[in-house]
Amino acid sequence: MRRGWIAAAALCVLLGLGLIVGYSPMRFTGFLFLCAAVVLLVWGFLSARRERKPFRAARRILAVCLGAGVLLFAALEIQVIRWGRTDHARQPAAVIVLGAGVNGTEPSLSLLMRLEAALDYLSDKPEIPVVVTGSQGPGEEISEAQCMADWLMARGVAADRILLENQADNTEENIRFSKALLAEAGVDLADDIAVVSSDYHLYRASLMWGSPGMVPVAAHMPGQYLPLTVNYYIREAFGAAAYLAFGI
Repeated sequence: MRRGWIAAAALCVLLGLGLIVGYSPMRFTGFLFLCAAVVLLVWGFLSARRERKPFRAARRILAVCLGAGVLLFAALEIQVIRWGRTDHARQPAAVIVLGAGVNGTEPSLSLLMRLEAALDYLSDKPEIPVVVTGSQGPGEEISEAQCMADWLMARGVAADRILLENQADNTEENIRFSKALLAEAGVDLADDIAVVSSDYHLYRASLMWGSPGMVPVAAHMPGQYLPLTVNYYIREAFGAAAYLAFGI
């Protein structure tokens, strides 16, 4: 095997371990670097033996698999990017704000961005109901839903507009339980309903929504978090693939 392949693989390993150990929010990208190291080593091994027919055939199969993977990733990433915006043209019957982490009783950065996006979106929609959804997880003194309700009420959103859903543990449950709560409140689920989430998360949420009535409302991370945002956008393409393939 040529030293170049080994050196490239070693660099990927260092980068991957550095991200996994040194900056856990980007550990997904770190694992991708480790996977890239394995691919580089396998490709280098097969290339060094390409004069032998079995290895030459194996290299072609690997190339086809990698090419198909890149095309699938590109197709999904286009959808992730396309959904990462706010649709102001449609007027929804209700708004759902999807939960994210809570630090004690305070919203995490991701949740804060979602709340600010929701507050801005609601500024010219003073009557429609708002569902805040998310259970209480490890390290959280209150549920994500309660944290969001408190934050919105402190900034002028009337308490009687807010429907609190504090049982959902994941996005699929966020959507399913919130729809049920809106139906109980008399909202027609055939109407357009706005869903507020992180920009990179809206495509996967739309897959789980399962109908054309979801209106995207995107929460964007501050510019100084661009590397982290890129990490999340990459991760979401894989998340969408897992959901489409396995429903998870």
